[in-house]
Amino acid sequence: MSTATGIFLLSLTAIPTCYLLNQVQTFSKDHRAVFAVGCLVLPIIVALAYLISRRSKPKDWFFYVFSLFAWTSIVDLILAMQADGLIANFIDFYLIEGEPYLNTAYGLMINYWDASGHYCMYIMMVTAIVWNENYREVGLFWVGSVMNSLCVFLPGNVLGKFGGEVRSSFFLNTPYIFLPLYAGYKFLHQRKPDPPAKTSSKSSSILSRPIDLIFVLYLAAATLLAFIRVMAAMDSPYPPAQAYLKNYEPYLQDPVAYPKMQMLVFWFYYVPYYGATIWSLVKPGKSWVADWAIIHAGASAQAQISHIGASLHSNTPYIYRVPAETQSVFLVINVALLVMPQLLAWRCYSVANSKKSLSNKEN
Repeated sequence: MSTATGIFLLSLTAIPTCYLLNQVQTFSKDHRAVFAVGCLVLPIIVALAYLISRRSKPKDWFFYVFSLFAWTSIVDLILAMQADGLIANFIDFYLIEGEPYLNTAYGLMINYWDASGHYCMYIMMVTAIVWNENYREVGLFWVGSVMNSLCVFLPGNVLGKFGGEVRSSFFLNTPYIFLPLYAGYKFLHQRKPDPPAKTSSKSSSILSRPIDLIFVLYLAAATLLAFIRVMAAMDSPYPPAQAYLKNYEPYLQDPVAYPKMQMLVFWFYYVPYYGATIWSLVKPGKSWVADWAIIHAGASAQAQISHIGASLHSNTPYIYRVPAETQSVFLVINVALLVMPQLLAWRCYSVANSKKSLSNKEN
């Protein structure tokens, strides 16, 4: 059995583990016991991953990080399905005494994304490490996705209506803060310096590059939309914001606070990126563009999938769901915010690779 297959099978042990723990009555009554068992189980999973990998002896210690996170992704799948009513009696104790805010529509959606998107990334990266392959681009996408999730989820837990129900298990999210930050630092510093570019006296105008012009127009429109949405989330009397809130996204006023946090993240983190990227497209040649486009693509994927799903899910109170008559407009806007960053990342990455290939041929 290969090491990667062993890690895949290890991740599936989360299913019987959750079921067995759910039978212990103590965990459904004491949040401190839930936190304690979480602190005990996580290092056991790392130890099992070490035993599985003894033959291959992976040199990259992130192998154990991704093995652990793959296991917790399956736990998140169980949490989402339990909270969604698809299964029962598997992990009630954690939804009651661990992190009750995971019963919200947003909690469901981030767990579904972790159990699908993140899980696939973990298995890909574990396999790449075992095969001594490069997984940097997948890692950058994962860093963007995880960091967006944390920037919304952790403050939203404290600031929203569940702020008074934050338990000790909240701190089980700590590894998801520091490890992705370190991973992002590592991946960004692994970028090989670009070959010296041959500059011409006249750089090509953005008007002569229609694809880049489309992305510039998209980023400008996304900036304007981010302004309107953050004003709507903050309940500004600004008429366009109030009209947008009433007609398209009443979810921005949901008392769980996650949509408000996501709009603040868009405004304070995405908009500066939009501005820098517009400049880099107008004046091409910036070496950082491809890496940050991939990070932004991962962040946008997590943000939009979670936001779209939570806006439409039945766990969101009816008055905060998207009105049926404007759902098509809502989907066009939010699907565009999901798809365009992926296309932008593909464009920037392809251009960067083509330049490197051309330079290698000339040398």
